[in-house]
Amino acid sequence: MDGHRLVQLALRSGASLAGIADADALRASPSHRCTALQTLPESARSVLVLALHHPASQPELDHWGGEGETRGNLSLIRTAEAIARRAASHLGIRAAPLGYQPERGTFLKDAAVLAGLGVLGKSNLLITPAYGPRVRLKALALDAELAPTEGPSEFDPCSSCEAPCWAACPQAAFASGKYDRARCRAQMRIDEATPLDPADSEGYNTSYCRLCETACPVGSG
Repeated sequence: MDGHRLVQLALRSGASLAGIADADALRASPSHRCTALQTLPESARSVLVLALHHPASQPELDHWGGEGETRGNLSLIRTAEAIARRAASHLGIRAAPLGYQPERGTFLKDAAVLAGLGVLGKSNLLITPAYGPRVRLKALALDAELAPTEGPSEFDPCSSCEAPCWAACPQAAFASGKYDRARCRAQMRIDEATPLDPADSEGYNTSYCRLCETACPVGSG
């Protein structure tokens, strides 16, 4: 079955980007191989990956709190639920939204690469041609075996880049030449200890660092 109609449905439902990954290829991807987590439902034959553009001009999309999610995540949850309903009624495909955390769904960056949405960059972030790393991701498990979507074959933005993302990191998380998750998490703890003003943030109290994202020249417009 051609997944083109499902991708178009996802874009009409509010996703900025959408693509399809093969579920078995995702189960064999690097992140899945190096963990004991069995994250995808056994019934999943394909995975629909959604990306929501998160421009630097809208930092509030990544403010944490409120209903226990960021505004961007809440938007993606609503979009995924709408897609699931429409996929069932219009296409006869059962689409089950997956959780954000890997143990509740899948490794989203691996899924996005396999769905042709972009590549994994020097920043350890997904880099998309249109928006660079400034996207938020969600996925849905599909019970239909659909052809994976393909991204641009020549897209390799980091090969000649001087890595302004590395220089922008306040914790020098790339000092060793590769991503240091512990240093990144240290900055997250600092961000959590510096809450936003409740009067200005409508109950969303944490703004996490995005300096590596906003420093990336790809898709910056």
